[in-house]
Amino acid sequence: MPRTRRPVRVTSWAAAALLAGGSVAAGGVAWADPPSDDDVAAAHAAADAAALDVDGAEARLDAIRAELARAEAAVQTAAEDYAEAREALSAAKRETAEARERADRAQAAEDAARGTLAEAYRTTARANENGLGPLDVVTGARDVGDVVSTEAAQRAVDRKVAGALARQADVRSAARNADARWQAARAAQQEASEAAEAAFAAARRTADDLIARTATAEDERDRLFARLADLRSTSVELERQREADRQQKAAAAREAAARDRAEDASSSGGSSGASDGTADRADAAEQAGPEPERSRSAGSDDGARADDAASGGSGSAAGPDPQPTRTREPAPDPAPRPDPKPDPKPEPPPVSGVGQGGAAQGREALAWARSKIGTAYQWGGDGNPGYDCSGLTAGAWNAAGVWITRTSRSQYLTVGKVSYDRMRPGDLIFYANDTSDPSTIRHVAIYAGGGMMVEAPRPGIDVRETPVRWDELMPYAGRP
Repeated sequence: MPRTRRPVRVTSWAAAALLAGGSVAAGGVAWADPPSDDDVAAAHAAADAAALDVDGAEARLDAIRAELARAEAAVQTAAEDYAEAREALSAAKRETAEARERADRAQAAEDAARGTLAEAYRTTARANENGLGPLDVVTGARDVGDVVSTEAAQRAVDRKVAGALARQADVRSAARNADARWQAARAAQQEASEAAEAAFAAARRTADDLIARTATAEDERDRLFARLADLRSTSVELERQREADRQQKAAAAREAAARDRAEDASSSGGSSGASDGTADRADAAEQAGPEPERSRSAGSDDGARADDAASGGSGSAAGPDPQPTRTREPAPDPAPRPDPKPDPKPEPPPVSGVGQGGAAQGREALAWARSKIGTAYQWGGDGNPGYDCSGLTAGAWNAAGVWITRTSRSQYLTVGKVSYDRMRPGDLIFYANDTSDPSTIRHVAIYAGGGMMVEAPRPGIDVRETPVRWDELMPYAGRP
């Protein structure tokens, strides 16, 4: 009676065994007979399918990582939009307060002018009550002198009334203008307040979306790790570790390429190309001051010693027993002197903006930022109790005695610019969605040296010190 083959699930490792010509055991079942052509073809198909499944699973894991990275960038963008809206609201509040103060001063001036005008009218009324009308002046005067003096007094009263009227009209107009400006400022403040509320709501929605995406991604990753473990006949834990190693290697390659691009791009803008160590030494030399110049070069000293020897060791006349003069043989042609080395190129000025802080203040700003490590991220935070990214960098440099603006986008526009190979501790690193457009900047961190930076990254992650991320950097670092 012919033996019946029982179908066996062909996994990737089983297919490999079949293709190698060996026996296969699956779930305790083995085929002792050599595999048929159909078995080999099925094994090939299973191996190809398994390879495609592995590639597909890894590709999906890469896609999940990219999706979450985009979601994090969207959160940072929304956070910076909110920070700008808050800053605009603060400016609108200041303008409203100033406009209200100007309106109050204008109202007080109008009240004073109105009082002056009323007094002028009362003076005219008293003059009329005392019989100082034109006819009374003529008929009641004793002589021409009385008429002239009384008319002069009347003209003075009239001038006072006219001046009071003009003054009152001017201050009344000023008061109306000031009140209109206050009304406009108050309306602008209301608009800024509504914009800030809308930006905050959008930022919160974006953060909630990131949380939801992260949870969904974790579920999908769990399923993918289980699938990979099944395909490779390993464990989920091993697949997680394998994937973490793969992502780490891929990230390191991306960062290395991104760093080369960033340094090449910023250096081509005119940097001298000094390394971190060279920049630090240059800073130290700058603080120490220029080296004093020698009064003589080594060559001139040698020449002076030769002249002294020829004249007896001094510049005086020869002694009483002069030596007979000997004819000197012509000296050989001197060896050609090497071309002098060109002076090192000075560090180029900032591309834009103004750098005010020195290296010591940069270190002080960094120390302050490091003291905030572990502090919670806060939307628009200035330290009460937490920080957002630009709130941290502004607070750090303000603590070092250098005022910088509050938002990352305005910081990039106003600080000095340096190439990435010239960075020193305390410099600012800016990230953007479009690195050619400063209005798309979404994040800023403070450089800590040694390839590290301090940042307030996003909601849910505290202030931390972490390796510099070299992707999506603006063309230059910033030096306040």
